[in-house]
Amino acid sequence: MSASNLNSHSQSYRIIFSIGAVLIIALGIYLSLIQFMNSEWLTRAGCVVVMLGICSGVRGILQERLLVSRTKWRRRNAITAARARLSEEGSDADQTEKELTEINETFDNQMEEATQNLRLSVGVLEVSLLLTGTFLWGFGDLLVG
Repeated sequence: MSASNLNSHSQSYRIIFSIGAVLIIALGIYLSLIQFMNSEWLTRAGCVVVMLGICSGVRGILQERLLVSRTKWRRRNAITAARARLSEEGSDADQTEKELTEINETFDNQMEEATQNLRLSVGVLEVSLLLTGTFLWGFGDLLVG
């Protein structure tokens, strides 16, 4: 999964989680205002938004693991192909070592950049959902009541 593909995939999940949270909060406000079976629905909606935040964090961890495993797989394939090509060309040990080091550095840099972007993206969403949900969970009954 390339960094741009990962970013667009991550952005679609951010949009889905954000829209889901807004809909849950709107439903909580509506049910509280009409006093359907009590007036504490916004508080309950806050609890569900916190659960969305936790799911977002877990999804980010799983996505990072997938990114790392795919990058390691691509690195192994690149090293295997480079070794075969260099062996075929009859390159010396120094040339082989230099090229393999370049491949490793390239993949290390790609993986570091992609994981940093993913962590930032998931972290911002997770924190915003957890803060909003916790606030509504604690004070939702006072806001609508």
